[in-house]
Amino acid sequence: MKESTNEDITAQASSELDENVILQGSDNLDYNTCIRSKDKQQNRFLCNLQQACDIINDAMEKVGRADLSILEIGFNDGELMCKLSEIYPDAKFIGLEIRKEPVEEMVELGYDCRLVDTEMFDEVFKANETFDIIYGYAVLHHTSNPYKSLESAIKLLKPGGTVVFVCEAHKLDLLSFMYYTYKRSWYYEKYTLKMGRRRFKKLLSRYTSDYYVEYDGNGLAKCFKRFNELYCKMKMNKIPFLNGMTIHARIMKSDKVASCEM
Repeated sequence: MKESTNEDITAQASSELDENVILQGSDNLDYNTCIRSKDKQQNRFLCNLQQACDIINDAMEKVGRADLSILEIGFNDGELMCKLSEIYPDAKFIGLEIRKEPVEEMVELGYDCRLVDTEMFDEVFKANETFDIIYGYAVLHHTSNPYKSLESAIKLLKPGGTVVFVCEAHKLDLLSFMYYTYKRSWYYEKYTLKMGRRRFKKLLSRYTSDYYVEYDGNGLAKCFKRFNELYCKMKMNKIPFLNGMTIHARIMKSDKVASCEM
C-alpha cells in the first residue's frame, strides 16, 4: 500500500475545502429553504440579534470609539448587518458571503459586501486591511475546517480587536441534530460534527488569555421571558445538548503566535 505524503494530505484538504465552498455557495433550493426556515422566524431572530448586539456593544466599549471597522462573515440575507449599521451609524461595515444573490441585493442597498470563494477569510484582504470587530452568526459550522476558518479571521484583527461567532452548532448540540434530521439537511451541515468547545479554547489560548467559549441559551427559550427565566434558574442554559455555542476572543498583540494544525 502506498504511504500518503504531506503533499497528498495537503491536496486532499484543499480539495475538500474547494468542494465545500462550491456546495455552500450554491443557490440550491433545498439549502435556501433550510436557511430561511432558521433565520426568518422573527422571534428567534430578534433574540439572536440582541445577543449579538450585546456582545458587540461590550467589544465597542472596550475599544472606546464609534468609528469602528467591522467585518461580518457569512451575512446570509443581511438582516443582522442592516440592524447593526442602524445602531452604529459611524462604523464602517464590510460583509463577506459566498452566495451571489445576497451580495448583489446588499450592494444595491449601498452596503460594502463582497462575493468570496474561500473559507480562509484573510486571503480576501490586503495585508494592511484589518478590523476592530469581526463577527459571524451561525457561520463556522458551515466550513470544512472551522478551526482554520476562525484562525484566518483572527489574522484580520487589529491589536485589541474582537472576534465573535454566535449561535454556532457543535458536536453535542442535540437540538441542531434533531433539526437537521427533520429537514434532511445533513448534506449541508455535516461539519457540525467537527465543532468542539475544547478545541476552540485550545486554539484561542495560543493567541490570547481574554477569550471564552460558552454554551448559550437556546433560541426557543429566549423567545419566552418567563420560560427563559426558569430555564436559566435550572441552569439548563449551561447544558450543551440544549444549546448552541458562542465564541469570543479579544486579541491584544499584533505579533500573534504561529498557527497550529487543528
